[in-house]
Amino acid sequence: MEALIVGNGPPPSDRLLQELMAGNPLLLCADGGADTVMARGWLPDYVVGDMDSVACRNAAVMPPERFVRVDDDDTGTDLQKVIRQAVSLGVRAATLTGVTGGRSDHTLWNLSMLRLYRDSLRLRVVDDFCEIRLVNGEIRFRAEPGQKLSLTPLSGPAVGVRTTGLRFALHGEILAPAIRDGISNEVVDGPVTVSVAAGDLLLVIHRETAPARIIWDNV
Repeated sequence: MEALIVGNGPPPSDRLLQELMAGNPLLLCADGGADTVMARGWLPDYVVGDMDSVACRNAAVMPPERFVRVDDDDTGTDLQKVIRQAVSLGVRAATLTGVTGGRSDHTLWNLSMLRLYRDSLRLRVVDDFCEIRLVNGEIRFRAEPGQKLSLTPLSGPAVGVRTTGLRFALHGEILAPAIRDGISNEVVDGPVTVSVAAGDLLLVIHRETAPARIIWDNV
């Protein structure tokens, strides 16, 4: 089962939300994320959180069984709580949107969800500017030559990074915060492979002015 999880951050464009809903995924919202999707004509399957953000007018038309209230506490943000709900429902892959931009502290925390839940479900973060995935072992995909992408460590050094199909190839190097990064690389051939021996590495596909045409081979 796949899900789209909508946070209460800056909303995706109409075009992006329609793209993400095209496969009719299970629609989960973190509290006020329900306002984002209901303003576009979709009704969430579940709304999870302490319900301090969702508009009263939207809460009033939602079937009560679709609310999963988790009282305000120190066990994580509403996004983390809705991801837990997804896992409990048997979701195996989920797209997160409405979770970047705005408050930088929330964005940094939300990116850490890719690492925290990597053994439970496949997560990706998508907004109008990029798609972000955690490289867990190896990622392989096909894209148009010239497609821009970046590789950046999430938390500490990413060791033994290897790539094929990119303009600036890596052959087992270490990417580390404030020491060496893999920002602004681009596809020159296919398939593209990115692997890491140890550590947490983010693959950032830049969407720029049009959705990136990516064919994922092993995710």
